[in-house]
Amino acid sequence: MFGPQGFAVFAVLLVLFAAALFWLVRVRHVALKVVAGALAFPPAMVFGIALVNDFYGYYDNWDDAWRDLTNQAPATVARVPDLGARLDQVLRRAVHERQARKNGFAMETTLPGPQSRISRQGVVYLPPQYFQKPYATARFPVVELIHGSPGTPGDYEGRLKISGMLRKLISQHKARPVVLVIPDADGGLDRSTQCLNTVHGEQDETYLATDVPDDIAGRLRVQRPGPAWGIAGFSEGGFCAANLALRHPDRYGAAAALSGYFEPLRTNRLPRVVDPFAGDRSLRAANSPLKILARAVPPTPLPRFWVMSGNAAQSDMVQARAFVDLVKQYQPQAPFLVIKGGQHNYVAWRAAFPRMFTWVTAQI
Repeated sequence: MFGPQGFAVFAVLLVLFAAALFWLVRVRHVALKVVAGALAFPPAMVFGIALVNDFYGYYDNWDDAWRDLTNQAPATVARVPDLGARLDQVLRRAVHERQARKNGFAMETTLPGPQSRISRQGVVYLPPQYFQKPYATARFPVVELIHGSPGTPGDYEGRLKISGMLRKLISQHKARPVVLVIPDADGGLDRSTQCLNTVHGEQDETYLATDVPDDIAGRLRVQRPGPAWGIAGFSEGGFCAANLALRHPDRYGAAAALSGYFEPLRTNRLPRVVDPFAGDRSLRAANSPLKILARAVPPTPLPRFWVMSGNAAQSDMVQARAFVDLVKQYQPQAPFLVIKGGQHNYVAWRAAFPRMFTWVTAQI
């Protein structure tokens, strides 16, 4: 009730705005009218901000909002042109920064794709342990995070505060240190590729499941793609995580789908609308997590899965239950987290990600 999305916040802002307007109407002196008008502006502005926050679910508690306003984030978000020439220099500098050993280090960099011929900006987060002496020779497991659509890699930090969440879990011994890799899955807010290799088009699956992991493993102190790599995502990213993990079980040991769907949508937006499979039904079936699981024959090696849905999002629940029922034929104890009252939004995902991190870092 008293949080950033609570009724009390909106009620107080309305009362303040109404009081300022009442004063504006009643007073006669011009100077006082100016003051009243000026006083009416802040609650109106904050009310608009609160509505946006309520719609998108940016903050559901004051702690998250305060951490954002006070910049309790990674030591630096460095812009590194690529993970080549300047990387060693950037990381050496980070080692000497006390903040990197305390908060970790995030960098925005170009993630190239020699096989897919795609090159996009992405974000890499190195946990504090990456810079600490006890871990000087350790090769870290990796979680690849896929955003939704429309979305960007920055949504994970901007809306979910993912680095602070992970640091807190590590400090509480609820998660192991991992490197986070957040590629651009679509190539723009006006695009939706579903992480698929489009027939006669961009090869996003190859980029995300082959190029990005190989590039990261070749340049950072991390494990090679395989059992020590996880993949997770929300919304469209949930579909991506499930589909890529099932199609590349040799590259991912665990996968998590939050509010995902488990059959590909009929069209992609590139930004023109196209059928990514060009009418090929067998290719569509080969990219349907539900169909992949239904036709798998034990002992087919499969990644371990973690699934989440909000119970107020009916379509999400139907898809998630169907997927989990199939997963449990191979993974009887597959976790299925249902967020009570959860919608298809950042409020539900923010509640789910800590539990996802606890699970996935124990698997890889």
